[in-house]
Amino acid sequence: MHVVITGSTKGIGLGMAREFLKRGHDVVVSSRGAVAVDRIVADLSADFPGRTVVGKACDVAVYDQVQALWAAAVVSLGSVDIWVNNAGRDGAKMPFFMIPPDDYVKTINTNLIGMMNCNRVAIPGMYKQGTGMIWNMEGFGSNGDVRPALSPYGTTKYGLRYFTKALIQELAKTPVKVGYLSPGIVITDMTVPPPEQRGKNWERSKKIYNILADTVETVTPWLVDGMLREHGRHGAAVRWLTPAKVQRRFLMNIFRKRNLLDQLGY
Repeated sequence: MHVVITGSTKGIGLGMAREFLKRGHDVVVSSRGAVAVDRIVADLSADFPGRTVVGKACDVAVYDQVQALWAAAVVSLGSVDIWVNNAGRDGAKMPFFMIPPDDYVKTINTNLIGMMNCNRVAIPGMYKQGTGMIWNMEGFGSNGDVRPALSPYGTTKYGLRYFTKALIQELAKTPVKVGYLSPGIVITDMTVPPPEQRGKNWERSKKIYNILADTVETVTPWLVDGMLREHGRHGAAVRWLTPAKVQRRFLMNIFRKRNLLDQLGY
């Protein structure tokens, strides 16, 4: 299959790109930085010489750039079977009234406007092909949970779930399929702030991360296997950290403490 993943030069996006390639699929990687895109294309091409790896710099908040990303994928691969909307931004972690306006605007532009741009481009393209599936990446707030200092990010992810529900209804009788993708809590540079930005709640957050979080290498194979297994099933949800798994993790923590952040050097 031919797979486009936004925000795929690091973290979860890059992990998913590697896992698709391992399974014999061709991949288009993308992020805003052209230098990072070129570097990752070179690395992946060297690691997977039998596969096609395409790169295209794209700011998902700019519609024309998303259209150019689709065009580059079609020119290079012929079609797009899977489009993963992974690009995301969490922004400043502080009470909303303290956040600079340009910061929360960037978060909204990436997580909501960017995700909408990608769907707006991919849906007509896949309809024209007669097939294809889009996966929209959930995050904290998608299920309605609220945490102080994450209001812009959580709002965008809550909106993403509503938007995806609407698309599932709108596309019910079309060849284009849409699903939810949720990685849970994955330890990346986006998840864990640098030491100088860790506030008074860091120790509490660290305890939660040690109980519930996982690594990119643990989660992304499972996500990719889920997307391939559920490919073509409209409204499918591939979610790593289910409520049942959360309960088991907290129960297990009573008997055996996890120290994931210490093991990873955080």
